[in-house]
Amino acid sequence: MSDRSFARNLGITLAALATACTTSHKPEADPARLTTIMKAMDKNTPAPGGAPVCTPDQMIGGATMTQVTLLKIAEEPANIGPSRDDWINPAELDSPAARELIDPSTDETTRRQAAYELLSAPFYLVYRIDIVDAPMAIGVKDLKRGTVGARVFRFDRKGDIVCVKVLAFQNTLAKSDWAILKSNLAVMDPKVSAVLREDLRSELLRHIQALGRPDAP
Repeated sequence: MSDRSFARNLGITLAALATACTTSHKPEADPARLTTIMKAMDKNTPAPGGAPVCTPDQMIGGATMTQVTLLKIAEEPANIGPSRDDWINPAELDSPAARELIDPSTDETTRRQAAYELLSAPFYLVYRIDIVDAPMAIGVKDLKRGTVGARVFRFDRKGDIVCVKVLAFQNTLAKSDWAILKSNLAVMDPKVSAVLREDLRSELLRHIQALGRPDAP
């Protein structure tokens, strides 16, 4: 083979490889499109009892996120309080693309790829913590079992509400009784509060894992 033929064949091969790399590139979208949808979802959050109840099959298959993550993507401020704290809004509830969008270290290309992924979701499932009535968990010495009230919203791709599922859960009785016995000082021990927060977080994840199962009779 002549040097000229070799160079020509090498050029063809490199061009083919470049084309393959280009065609395998992940699709992208403008994150601002998603911000608009998230703002609509925040605006369309219904009052208690203001939407149909979701069936178990409606809770599976969408992109998920906490209300805190929704507000960050929407570029809206979150109310300050225990219901917006990270421990009761765990990162495990966010789709990976949602986490990438709110991570300040994410580069622009990855952000655009994450936006495309979320925009392609069939629907959005948002976990909203409404009330944290758990004084010992947040460091207040009021010796009662902690309770959390939450709702799970399904929104369509435009940001309109479809249905809602109500969740209510408590500290496990064993952890609550243990914390009460340990709380013999004038103020709450931070280590005891931390155990109770982790217990509530685990109970939240346990309830969410069961969302796709039929309701017990």
